[in-house]
Amino acid sequence: MPRLLIPLILVAVGVMIYALIEAISTPSDRVRIMPKGVWIVVIVLIPLVGGVLWLLFGNQNSYLASTVQGFKQTSGPVRPASPDDDEEFLRSLDIQRAQQKKAEELRKREEELRRREEQFKSNNDSDTDDGTDSGTGSGNGQNPA
Repeated sequence: MPRLLIPLILVAVGVMIYALIEAISTPSDRVRIMPKGVWIVVIVLIPLVGGVLWLLFGNQNSYLASTVQGFKQTSGPVRPASPDDDEEFLRSLDIQRAQQKKAEELRKREEELRRREEQFKSNNDSDTDDGTDSGTGSGNGQNPA
């Protein structure tokens, strides 16, 4: 029995020391479930169980943090899985599309105004060449405005 007890104690102390060092060196914003200080107390007071709990659940890099959905952290920034899930990205796309649409509409209006201006100038030039007064509106029956 003592032969089995000594390796078990060594394993418990090793797990406790490893978990304690990892808990102390982990930034507070990456600690899960309980505050960092509570984790340290649990690891010290319940050596083997506390250390194993820390390794399984304690930080974001732990084994179960990446495999079990129920233990995911709910606070802090959450990175979207794809661009379609990112509301800010979708909002910026909508703004960009609206700006492009307005720019295209403005370009078309400017083009239409230039076309009308050229047409008006060509009509005025043809009226003055015929000797008629473009100000009276008796040229070709069109209103210059």
